[in-house]
Amino acid sequence: MLPRALIQEWVDYITKNHIDEGTPARTIREAVSATTKYSTQLNSFETHLKAAAFAMIAAPSTTQGVRCYEVISVGADWTSNEHVLGYPDGLDKSRYVRTKALDLILRAAAEPGRPYFLILDEMNLSHVERYFSDLLSAIESDEPIHLHADKNKDGSPGLRDGVPGEVCLPPNLYIIGTVNVDETTYMFSPKVLDRANVLEFRVSGSELKLFLENPAPVDIPKLDGAGCKFVGQFMGLARTRSRLMEADRKRLESEMMLFFSTLQAANSEFGFRVAKEVATFVGFHKELSSSSWDFRLAMDAQIFQKLLPKLHGSRNFLEPILCAIALLCFEKRTWEEADGQDGYTDSRALQLRVQSAMRMEDDGLDPLSVKSEGQPAYAVAEAYYPMSFEKVIRMLERLRANGFTSFAEA
Repeated sequence: MLPRALIQEWVDYITKNHIDEGTPARTIREAVSATTKYSTQLNSFETHLKAAAFAMIAAPSTTQGVRCYEVISVGADWTSNEHVLGYPDGLDKSRYVRTKALDLILRAAAEPGRPYFLILDEMNLSHVERYFSDLLSAIESDEPIHLHADKNKDGSPGLRDGVPGEVCLPPNLYIIGTVNVDETTYMFSPKVLDRANVLEFRVSGSELKLFLENPAPVDIPKLDGAGCKFVGQFMGLARTRSRLMEADRKRLESEMMLFFSTLQAANSEFGFRVAKEVATFVGFHKELSSSSWDFRLAMDAQIFQKLLPKLHGSRNFLEPILCAIALLCFEKRTWEEADGQDGYTDSRALQLRVQSAMRMEDDGLDPLSVKSEGQPAYAVAEAYYPMSFEKVIRMLERLRANGFTSFAEA
């Protein structure tokens, strides 16, 4: 019996390097042995390992589907972690009150080679920090989550109703939350936003028109198993660290420092976690894109998903920041690569314009200004980061109309 994790090493190498079944088993063994955590003796069973690895890669398309997700409806009365992690029964010492979320976490821990998705529906009906605090801390510290204190007769940690005393969040667990914003919901704290990528879904007029022409409910069962063939590649990428080329890293560094210094004025600057996750996103964005990859597409997405969600406040406080951020998102810059001199050719001029926009001294730098013919002076289509620029413009319009705004525009 060969360790499943050893077979998974072969699967990861095969999927990441696009190895076909015609490649000799010895060739794969030599490559895997360079980084394996198992002995050379175990890896010497290359014929069996190759067969098992390709069987695992093909398995999702030939076996019955496994439920790798749970949709959990968050209640308005969730004030503790018991709704997510369950709790030991105080009357029956052998029983643990389990939840669907806990069962999913335990299944993910038992099957590290398969992705599992915890989907929290309407997750801001209650304060996320109250019912999700243990998981937020575990995401930050990688420390185990305490569930109960049962011991075996020899003093070792015991199981209660099949539930261990502690559980670590498995790396193959992915958490997704849906959010609606209205008078019945709560906004997220920076602690939550720093650990998340915020995706905004808006319906365009053309999309609504198409739906009205042929209205039909969403066929959720049709999606079951649709991504099975990507499991091997997905898990292989999830276990690797994405590294940027030096030129891309320097460009990302320049952009991040521009936005950091601007957001710092609003006490909304980001920290190490956000910087690390942005770099990881940009790296994988390039790896999964075609040869025509554009740095701006990846950076635009991360400005929108990681930097803007924390912005909220009154007009006196936020208007100068939004004007500066809008200019940063709009202004074009030229990146030049040269030995030891990589950078933006007009970086200093851009910084001066951003500072001027923040002081709101020049009407020509007002993102909402219009030309003499009535057209916007700053058109979204001409922006360097168009998606983020459009969002900032909407926030700024609402700020001036209502005196207050937030990323949710509520």
